[in-house]
Amino acid sequence: MKKKIFFSIILPIILLVLVVNPVISITAQSINRSADFARYKILKVRPSEADPTVRNWDSVHVVYYDRAIKNSKVLLWLTGTNGSTNNVPITFFKTALDQGYRIIALSFISTPGVSQVCVGNKLSEDIDCAAEFRRKRIYGDTVFLSIPDESQDAIVPRLINLLQYLSKNDKEGFWSQYLNQSTGKPVWSDIALAGQSQGGGMAEFIAQHESVARVISFSGGWDYSDSKTKKIAGWYFKKLITRPENVFATYHVQEVAAKQLDKINKALHIPADNVFALDQPLLKQKKGNNNPYHTEGIKNPVYKPIWIKMLGSGL
Repeated sequence: MKKKIFFSIILPIILLVLVVNPVISITAQSINRSADFARYKILKVRPSEADPTVRNWDSVHVVYYDRAIKNSKVLLWLTGTNGSTNNVPITFFKTALDQGYRIIALSFISTPGVSQVCVGNKLSEDIDCAAEFRRKRIYGDTVFLSIPDESQDAIVPRLINLLQYLSKNDKEGFWSQYLNQSTGKPVWSDIALAGQSQGGGMAEFIAQHESVARVISFSGGWDYSDSKTKKIAGWYFKKLITRPENVFATYHVQEVAAKQLDKINKALHIPADNVFALDQPLLKQKKGNNNPYHTEGIKNPVYKPIWIKMLGSGL
């Protein structure tokens, strides 16, 4: 008799909780990353497969795209210092794919970063150190002996070689449309750039030299011309070739370099409406991290509406 009374009281309560609060099933779905990407083709290509001269930093490039869309824009993802394609911002990637983009998470040498090289005496001796560093890591066409990167390790050569490889080995992807058949260079107007920290700074630097479809910089690096006074680097003041209205930036107001990032965005002449000073609480506490807010813009899904605005349509 007691058991019947117990179940008659408890069972309706359990059913009510399941109906009113469906969080359990939603959480389970969000954990299943493979289901999130089931409709997309995913390719992994080692840089040395695309270019046999590559000897360093041979972790895979990762490519995502919807087979049903033949001519969407490419979103080129550039990681931060010490980052790799083994750890990408999944929720942001899914948002970009939903907006119609293809994604190339490019594998390139991410360490050391500018802030580890162009500091102290090195910066005092060469106030243009940061620009020289970035030029070497992006294009590989200059001499800069403070980092071990070789020309085949640079971002743009690796992108070109990957697109050439995909054109030959993934015919259904129609990858040749992203290469200028006369010059062999990327068709930048069909390529958007997104990057975190060092990668965000790389995206901004490229935007000063190429007319890309869009730039999204998440806390995009803080380069200095003077370490002591934290005077921002001179290269930020050069004119963008990419249209300023297509350049976007975020930073969290509580991250360590928030003031410098605000100055950088203004120096780059990014429209005020395209700069997002984030202020929501941490997604989760990070023990031992002296700059815990630095990755919030790219990792915290509370900012998804901002991601969508910055991404626009990839079609």
